[in-house]
Amino acid sequence: MKLYFPILASDVTIILGTILLLNKVPFLITVGSIVDILLLTIVAYLIYKGVKYSDILGFVLSIIQILGNSTDPVHLRALNEFGTTLYLSVLDILMVLSFYVFPLTYIIMFLIKRKNPVT
Repeated sequence: MKLYFPILASDVTIILGTILLLNKVPFLITVGSIVDILLLTIVAYLIYKGVKYSDILGFVLSIIQILGNSTDPVHLRALNEFGTTLYLSVLDILMVLSFYVFPLTYIIMFLIKRKNPVT
């Protein structure tokens, strides 16, 4: 699997979550999501192109995604509502994929690549 795939997967799930939350969250949250989407897309492209240190930028971004989400009371409260409705459950699944599963997958792939560099 290519190193940029988890970043793109995170990107897609954030796009889906943003679409589902349109007009249900404050406008500033939507703008923040769009900025996040753009940043992830740019980093994935830089990794794809092999730009020096872009993989490290992806590593840092993945850590920020995990830490930012796990310390946000709104996201934690949303996770507590998992299973109450189908809509909230879908949003929670997208959130877990976007901010935990895919960033963690990237981190693991990054560390494996660093440990076993291809010459």
